[in-house]
Amino acid sequence: MSDIKQRLIGAIAVMDEDGAKRLWKIVEGLYSEGSSWDSIPEEEPDEIDIEMIREALEDPDCRDFVSADRIITMD
Repeated sequence: MSDIKQRLIGAIAVMDEDGAKRLWKIVEGLYSEGSSWDSIPEEEPDEIDIEMIREALEDPDCRDFVSADRIITMD
């Protein structure tokens, strides 16, 4: 996964619901004018993606939800 995609995922993980809704509106605007989600090519996951998914499925800590407020206060 590229550095920019990792930064996006990190930002999304800590943003509040209103921020996520605003970001989604931006994404919809970028891809809806003159095209549709169906026109976006699907990519196969690479080895890094597969390994990250495998680790997340096997790690019990990945099943616990931590709110954005809690993450901000963690040291």
